[in-house]
Amino acid sequence: MNLEAQLTTVINAIEELKGEDIISLKVLEQSVDIEAIVIATGRSSQHVRSIAHNVKIEAKRLNMKIIGIEGMQTGSWVLIDLAEVVVHIMTAKTREFYKLEKLWSGKSDCK
Repeated sequence: MNLEAQLTTVINAIEELKGEDIISLKVLEQSVDIEAIVIATGRSSQHVRSIAHNVKIEAKRLNMKIIGIEGMQTGSWVLIDLAEVVVHIMTAKTREFYKLEKLWSGKSDCK
């Protein structure tokens, strides 16, 4: 599955559960391990976990490789490693604190 199809799958899974402020960044030039990052916000810890679970289900359904999932216990920040794409689902407070967009600033948008 190519990168654009993977991003579409992830973004659709997030949108399906009303994830907010979704951004995707191509980071291949900055990272040898991943091609893109998707960042989205959930309204609560439970919402973050639900969105992450939906991304996992859709990825499995399409036979995308799932390397790992971290943060489901607390739900303030769930990371889903899909090999080429890494997905970060966070509460607004956590997203504001860590500012991942600034960490990867200057990268080109995928969508």
